[in-house]
Amino acid sequence: MTEDCSVIQFGSRVRVDDSDGEVEFCVVEPGDADAVAERVSVESPLGRALIGRRVNDEVRFHAPARVLAVTVVRVNA
Repeated sequence: MTEDCSVIQFGSRVRVDDSDGEVEFCVVEPGDADAVAERVSVESPLGRALIGRRVNDEVRFHAPARVLAVTVVRVNA
């Protein structure tokens, strides 16, 4: 059985688009999260919202004080 690389999962490299433009990062374990190094925790609001999503999905998540939305542009294993 092959793994579907088009679905966001732990370890995926993801590019998303939001109101500020595109950004790319890797979904990682909480202890490895580092915004400067482009690593987002799988347990963060954004990380949890992205798991299981695919390219072109619009993803909404709760950030402090508001709900934000991103669109998935690319997923790499």
